Amino acid sequence: MKKKYFLISHNELANGLKKALEMIIGIQENLYAFGLMPGGHPDLITNQIEALIDEETQVVILGDIAGGSVCNSAMRLTLQPNVVLVTGMNLPLAMEIIASQSTSEQQIAAIIEEVRKGMTVQNLRPSIKESIEDFF
Repeated sequence: MKKKYFLISHNELANGLKKALEMIIGIQENLYAFGLMPGGHPDLITNQIEALIDEETQVVILGDIAGGSVCNSAMRLTLQPNVVLVTGMNLPLAMEIIASQSTSEQQIAAIIEEVRKGMTVQNLRPSIKESIEDFF
């Protein structure tokens, strides 16, 4: 069964993410990116995606903002049983889903949980505890 992955966003985020992703994991023939530009209509993106898929293709759409116009428009595609829409896309999420060629909601939910663990605040400053220990 064929698989296709779509990145959708406001403005150039999806295109930039696709370029970054392919820099890391190589060119992906089944990866497409669409950005809603100023003055554009999100239904045009949804229509373009719809024209590229059929019922024989497993489809994953990664969108930028849950509740945003681009994702809201793409939501209608999820009426098809072979389409999964994921919001809150970022580079680690896209990389894991596309590199693994995951398409099932269960696989993607597990990937989301793993990617969340990588979202941390990091710095090189010593912690307060380390500073106190060093002081005494």
